[in-house]
Amino acid sequence: MDAVDAAVVEIRSSARRPVATVRELATLARAYPARLRERLMGAAEAGPMTAGQLASLSVELGELFARTATAAIRKAKLDVVEIDAIASHGQTIAHLPARRTTTVQIGEPSIIAERAGVTVVSDFRVADTAAGGQGAPLVPWVHDVMFARRGRRVAVVNIGGMANVTILEPGRSAHPIKGGDSGPGNALIDGAVECLSGGRRRMDRGGRMAAGHNPDPRLVATVLDSPFFRTRGRRSTGREDFGRGMVERVLGQAKRRRLADGVVVASLAMASARSIARTCLRFSEGPVDEVLVCGGGALNQTLMAMLAAELSGVSVARTDIRGFDPFFVEAGAFAVLGHLALRGVAGNVGSITGAAGPRVLGKISPGANYRSTRLRSSR
Repeated sequence: MDAVDAAVVEIRSSARRPVATVRELATLARAYPARLRERLMGAAEAGPMTAGQLASLSVELGELFARTATAAIRKAKLDVVEIDAIASHGQTIAHLPARRTTTVQIGEPSIIAERAGVTVVSDFRVADTAAGGQGAPLVPWVHDVMFARRGRRVAVVNIGGMANVTILEPGRSAHPIKGGDSGPGNALIDGAVECLSGGRRRMDRGGRMAAGHNPDPRLVATVLDSPFFRTRGRRSTGREDFGRGMVERVLGQAKRRRLADGVVVASLAMASARSIARTCLRFSEGPVDEVLVCGGGALNQTLMAMLAAELSGVSVARTDIRGFDPFFVEAGAFAVLGHLALRGVAGNVGSITGAAGPRVLGKISPGANYRSTRLRSSR
């Protein structure tokens, strides 16, 4: 919940492949205004909102998404008529994986379509949850297109608020794409820094606050003892597991034991790194050859060093070594999922999410170009 990330992406298809190539043309991030971010955090963690308050928040967010999308299009030096569609993941305010997963993303897509004049594909997760899946993670199919390498076992790690891992198996594996959520990414680190700094900072920029401090094993164990890690089979998570409640629990322990702030932040970084490393080992069929990291966590040098230490002997690098800006891989991935939706091609991996099978993801909000978009996508 730090910023709106937008990527303008050119996707080329072939007769045999719905996505043959993916190329970034421009990227743009717009920080959430402080008051809007505060209200979003309240919707996700602080307690119930009225239906009217939630609807108002979704409308306000739709307006911000529309402005960000059109600014990204201008940055790419394109005219809006050259854009086939806008894919909007939306802002997650609830993700409750259980016997029947409930997941909610807001940011009214009809407002984006109206303001930008472009067809919008949104609300990607619910087609998967309706089919019995957890609606997450949805990016493994796209990671395969972007990062698979013949003869190498590649782990793609996205470190956002939460972290997820995709394992791309080499050769003729029965399950060439595997993965799932690994647990917390930046959410606990960011939450702790905000509390410890009295709101003056919202992140451990570059990992400098944690640098040089030894993680406290008991604090790390507090995080890794979460019920999430005892879940067998497919699993996904959100701030319900690793949000304000967990931050307050960790900070309460640290205060009673008079631990330094840097030790607290280093401990939370280690909990993220260790859970990511364990997930890589859990899903892979053999030794991982390389780990590619994207998301805001790729900027945290201390977290990256911890991950490399946990995966001793494995190359750990950011995705820009493959030509994809690590901070916009997820935005680009949902652009690809929007493209698949317009072509009527499934974008989930049911063996990862738990869905009954492949499903076309997303709901379409027609824009001024809707008829021409349909004609282009059918070719």
